[in-house]
Amino acid sequence: MMKTTDTMDRIVVLFKRAAVLKGIPLKAQREFAAMAVLKHFDKNEILSQAEEPCDSFILVEEGMIRVSRYSPLGKRLTYLLAGPGEPINLIGPFTGAPRANVAEAAIDSTIVSIERKDFLAFAFAHTQLIINILEILGQALDSSNSRILDMQEKKVVQRLKRVLHGLSEKFGPLLNFTAVEIADLASTTTESALRVLGNLRQKGIIEKSRGQIHIVKPEALMDPESEDLWI
Repeated sequence: MMKTTDTMDRIVVLFKRAAVLKGIPLKAQREFAAMAVLKHFDKNEILSQAEEPCDSFILVEEGMIRVSRYSPLGKRLTYLLAGPGEPINLIGPFTGAPRANVAEAAIDSTIVSIERKDFLAFAFAHTQLIINILEILGQALDSSNSRILDMQEKKVVQRLKRVLHGLSEKFGPLLNFTAVEIADLASTTTESALRVLGNLRQKGIIEKSRGQIHIVKPEALMDPESEDLWI
């Protein structure tokens, strides 16, 4: 089916700003865009379940997609919060193999999807895409290892401050996250997160309302002993 000019333009604009496509000529990006389709997902709608084979490469166009793993007891560990211009799957499109991650819309979201066979043909014709993907995966791996060390060595308040700083760097000072979601990202309990958030609010570092956190003093969240959080 032919794409409308508006849809094609939206995808091309997205590709121009996507880090995963940096260094790839505009003509090639437009060819890639011609292979893509836009799909909308409502908040909490599942894009893909754990153990499903991967049949497409996905970039977020609008909104936010949460990629997580769930323990047998139902505890969630969020691996990635992908915003506009970010891919949510980098390994699956190459292997096609099932993975343990669940992808769901954290808010109403629109994604760009490209079938795996088209993605592979493009990737091997434009190897800069593969280099970009390896660079992103390296950042993700370093951050994952850092988060594991944080759980072993850092106090809850340090972990919460690092999460808040990382989120503000990525999404801006106004964060649409609940205490439950912040606790999940910092690998702590909701009660502990509420206690720390309350303390930060008393100090004037944040302002908090239902489902929203405003970072007032981002510099007060920085920890010189911790690396930047990739999420």
